[in-house]
Amino acid sequence: MPDHNTTLDNLAALIPSATLLTLYHLYLFRCVHKTPGRTVYGLTKAARRVWVAAIMFRKNEILAVQTLRNWIMASSFLATTAVLLITAVLALVGQMAVRWTKETLESPVFYMLGFVTEDWFASVRFFNHAGMICNVNLTQTELESILEPAPARSSGPFGNRLDSSPTKQWEDPSGACYRSIHNNPSRVATVLNQGCFYYSAGMRCYYIAFPLVAWFWGPWPLGISTIVLVALLRVIDFQISDFDELPRCSEEAMVEIRTN
Repeated sequence: MPDHNTTLDNLAALIPSATLLTLYHLYLFRCVHKTPGRTVYGLTKAARRVWVAAIMFRKNEILAVQTLRNWIMASSFLATTAVLLITAVLALVGQMAVRWTKETLESPVFYMLGFVTEDWFASVRFFNHAGMICNVNLTQTELESILEPAPARSSGPFGNRLDSSPTKQWEDPSGACYRSIHNNPSRVATVLNQGCFYYSAGMRCYYIAFPLVAWFWGPWPLGISTIVLVALLRVIDFQISDFDELPRCSEEAMVEIRTN
């Protein structure tokens, strides 16, 4: 017979934990859109716009390439760490399977969870291989674009937009609109902020993985780790001045930074 008490304990810990994380991220989403000056994401988004404009107008291409390279290296390191975390979870599940009893194997809950975890592990293996292939292809493309001569790189439709300043002369005489779009710092900053948004979303999934791993040790570690995670995210996502009531960046200044 299945252990209904254990199932109820897990549900009693899972539902409040998921609700707490959902409410916090809804609150963060509202703050980012309503009062971006309070959040780290709003400030960094505005700072990237200023940084892109400074790079493009001062023609500091080396700094742009080095910064983007450092971001790519950090993303690759975190992706490798995520793969190691998945491998550790799989090993932990294998160790737990040794201690499963006959009653556990015969319970209907086990069959349901076994079906779900089997599909999940298959999807993890698929996306792991697909991610490795995409990473190798992207790395090869980046190396080819770096080794390619600068004139050929700038004339392509997917050239380095950060390296193109507004004073550069394009070879295409009919590309007045093309030049105005690709030399627009606001557009380049928008593309850069979109990439950083995906990076932040990946980091957020990375943080949420720790309560899920703690769930293997029982419902209490899940609840405690969720509360600790929300407290840490509150410190990470918002300014320190939001706690000690120091002066913050005004909304008028944020709007001026966006427009400029």
